[in-house]
Amino acid sequence: MLLDAPVVPLLPRPLILPPKKSTPPAFYIADAGLKGAGLFAAEDIPTGAVILVDRPIAVVPSNVNAHWKREAFDALLPRISQISRETLLALANCKPLSECPVVEGIALTNATGIYLSAPPSVAPQEYGGVFPLVCRANHSCGLNIAVKWDLPSFSVSMYALRPFRAGEEIYNQYIDVLAPRAERRAHLARYGFVCMCSHCDLPDEEAVTRSDAARAELRDWHQLHPRFLPWSTDMCRADDAIIVSNLRALALIEQEGLHGMRVPFIEEIALSYAVLGDEPRFREWAQQVVDFCAGQDPERATKFAGWIAHPRSYKQWGWRAKQRQLLDKQKEPADVDISIPW
Repeated sequence: MLLDAPVVPLLPRPLILPPKKSTPPAFYIADAGLKGAGLFAAEDIPTGAVILVDRPIAVVPSNVNAHWKREAFDALLPRISQISRETLLALANCKPLSECPVVEGIALTNATGIYLSAPPSVAPQEYGGVFPLVCRANHSCGLNIAVKWDLPSFSVSMYALRPFRAGEEIYNQYIDVLAPRAERRAHLARYGFVCMCSHCDLPDEEAVTRSDAARAELRDWHQLHPRFLPWSTDMCRADDAIIVSNLRALALIEQEGLHGMRVPFIEEIALSYAVLGDEPRFREWAQQVVDFCAGQDPERATKFAGWIAHPRSYKQWGWRAKQRQLLDKQKEPADVDISIPW
């Protein structure tokens, strides 16, 4: 690991065991055509399942002082096992030797951002882990997996964001996938390829414009659409305002294959039905939150599972429905004698 010295004492010691791996593995590495090697599902994988667990071969900083980086990166090789060394050197390298040494080029091509805490005295620094398995997942501008870093076990877990069929390729994301296609392709050019994923290889300019507009709307969603908390107590807004709004977001997400963005919108729909006191629909949408979060966000999954078991334990259960009944009652014509007394 190439780390600032004050960071080293903050590393977890001893490391706890990472999440249990599936046996046999739920994935395999195979030829992916022009993309080189790729990661594929070895079996049908359900939404929320752990696909793999991976630990880094090396950890490197994103900003390395030019005066010592060549020696530092070269020093990594003799410090790791032969198997790890062979695995590292077999990874793709999009950087020419004239720009940087081989090991640094491989690190810059493959490193995945990880969080390492640092004392206030240390300048902010981003670190990346070179993971031998996660690195094999090629890029797509859709999101069908999530990668979660766990510092105590010093590992990442890859989760399925939608169901996979056996033999289907597993993709990761390298860039901001909500940017327009032209920007995404420009950013990916630094990796030495033009993205031809199904979300970029569109039939005509009209399809590109439609896709860019959908992603722009999702990017700016919270500036353009109502949010759950203000709506929940604002009786001037329609009772289905959040539901209708978030259903549109989910339709855009499905259109663009951005499955990793679904949970917040599904959660707001579920909670909308909670404050409306609609138990069947609340259970339906809350169960989706549980299914999607069981692996990557167990705390959220547990919370919603508790509400599914006891819906009225949600503190605002039915509040909006009760307020609507009171308002409707106030609108009823009063039983008052309005006849002229003379």
